[in-house]
Amino acid sequence: MNQILDAYKPMWSLNHVMSLMSWDFETYMPRKGTEERGVADSQLHLLHKDLLLNKHFVGLVESAKKLESLSDLEKGIVRILNREITRQIKIPKELTEAESLERIRGNMAWREAREKSDFTMYEPHLEKMIEIKKQIAEKIGYQKHPYDALLDSFEEELTVDELDNVFGALTPRLQKILKKLVDLGSPFLKESKLVKSKYDIRRIDELNRDILTLLQYDMKRFRMDVSTHPFTETMGLNDVRITTRYEGTDFKKSIFSTIHEAGHALYDLQCDQSLSVTPLEGGSSLALHESQSRLWENIVARSLPFVQLIAPMIRKQVSFANQVADNELYLYFNNVNADYVRVDADEVTYNLHIALRYEIEKKIFGDELSVPEIPEFWNDRMEQLLGVRPTKDSQGVLQDTHWSSGLFGYFPTYTLGNLVSAIIASKMRKDLEDYEEEIRRGNFKAIREWLRLKIHQYGSVYAPKVLLNKSLNEGYNPDYFVTYIETKYLAP
Repeated sequence: MNQILDAYKPMWSLNHVMSLMSWDFETYMPRKGTEERGVADSQLHLLHKDLLLNKHFVGLVESAKKLESLSDLEKGIVRILNREITRQIKIPKELTEAESLERIRGNMAWREAREKSDFTMYEPHLEKMIEIKKQIAEKIGYQKHPYDALLDSFEEELTVDELDNVFGALTPRLQKILKKLVDLGSPFLKESKLVKSKYDIRRIDELNRDILTLLQYDMKRFRMDVSTHPFTETMGLNDVRITTRYEGTDFKKSIFSTIHEAGHALYDLQCDQSLSVTPLEGGSSLALHESQSRLWENIVARSLPFVQLIAPMIRKQVSFANQVADNELYLYFNNVNADYVRVDADEVTYNLHIALRYEIEKKIFGDELSVPEIPEFWNDRMEQLLGVRPTKDSQGVLQDTHWSSGLFGYFPTYTLGNLVSAIIASKMRKDLEDYEEEIRRGNFKAIREWLRLKIHQYGSVYAPKVLLNKSLNEGYNPDYFVTYIETKYLAP
């Protein structure tokens, strides 16, 4: 195994460099550097592929597969590398290069199209990326649906059949809850006067950093910057970076963006250090990663004890927040609003946004929906699911960066993450008797340690479904999430 890990170090180093480049692309790179960055990125991906598929390295992994006395950690290393080798052997170099180049070019075209709210500016790039991803899906292979090949790259062994079951059970129940809230005239539906009040960006930035300190983040291994679309980038277990956003109004968006990305970061920061510079560092899957960000953003940070905890901090930095009581802050943090934009969606409606994207992607790769048809289908289906219809492309089909980066199959992991976060919260409450009181006191040590022991420490040692069963004795079960939403928003 030492031979494998030694041979893997150059690949890890390339991943480190590409992560740093990705972070720079979204934060500080001058816009005119796009073309050169695209060349560099594509060449590094090709170099990584050459190292991965080197005959000597492949031989080492093949030999390790035959060993019977491997530890769980060693089995994890072989599983991860074998999956990647198997996929990359099937994908020709020209497709790898084409995807890397189009990812950079397409992302810049998407940014410009979004600014002008003009889908036609981005349409040819989307056509090209979809064609590339269709070819990749065919090369990888699948049992039932071409989309399965792409889903599996983000969530190990995830299939259309599984997701049809998840969304088939979840979507109508969420629509029913939303309708009930409307019929009851719920106070969660009332827009707070805090939404449109302008804030001082420097003060909210200071508030975000105070919250990160409260949540016990180690700034020697972690940093925060600003980007249009908040994200987390992990260079290694001791260099994890997040971004947040500042729009000038509705300050909760910035707070939740910060806490959401910090939840992602904590997963990697709490991986066992023995996994550093190995294929196992970082989270087991995107859904498990999303469960951590959603747990902190929604279940912890939108809870009444947390709102009461940070209320004095908010009032210190946001003068107009002194006009409202804690219960009004709580309703502001948990306002339910069927709206166009996914990233601003509340807990009740968020997964309806994902259901829409899942349906579109499934139809695209099932050859049931062409690129020119996407905007109209998007608008029609959003009206059916959420009762609102976008009036411009930036409200609808152009709002997300994912497709420009070739991330087809990514969106469903957001919903799976929400489901897992509710499972985690249910199990954690049973294990931690003073769960809510500890939040109210600002003591997050027990929560962090529970997550470390159950999820974080293992990195990618176990496949996601195995880890869920091992640590939580569950799968992607929507019942916990629906119960959590009903209890929070409909209980008297």
